[in-house]
Amino acid sequence: MKIETLFGGTTRFATIEALVDATKPITAYQVAMTKGLDPAAAYRCIIELSDIGIVESRIGERNQTFYRLSDGPGQAAAKFLRSLKQKTSQIVDLEEWASPKMQAVRMGKIVKLDKSAFRDPDKTQDVESIMSKRMSGELSALITSSEMAFNELFEQKGNVFILKA
Repeated sequence: MKIETLFGGTTRFATIEALVDATKPITAYQVAMTKGLDPAAAYRCIIELSDIGIVESRIGERNQTFYRLSDGPGQAAAKFLRSLKQKTSQIVDLEEWASPKMQAVRMGKIVKLDKSAFRDPDKTQDVESIMSKRMSGELSALITSSEMAFNELFEQKGNVFILKA
């Protein structure tokens, strides 16, 4: 599984990455040119991200629309992306990290979850206790580790997730 799939695909990943790297609001065309994307695909992706509150827009000079990551969900996405990059910093290239060879290396380290932790809400598990066991599939481990990372960053209030301070 490629790291881009955590963000819903290569275009969405590249779009968020471009907005994270931008020092000021940029246009959809600039996002596309920065990451080698089709401008229409970058624009559609930005609109989707805007609809869910990750991206904010403003109209600039010459009626151009400029985009940036929003303060709440957008900054959470940026923090998550930076976190992924830090966790993979010992591997120079994200493409190499996602390669079948590296997947095989990670498969040897995958854990098996103690399902009782999910049945008993008072019982918690930390990453070390989970990593000390084996698991049958990489996808289950990825889902669980992503959920743990997400829960460290956000708290749920009703149907809304709020970035923890």
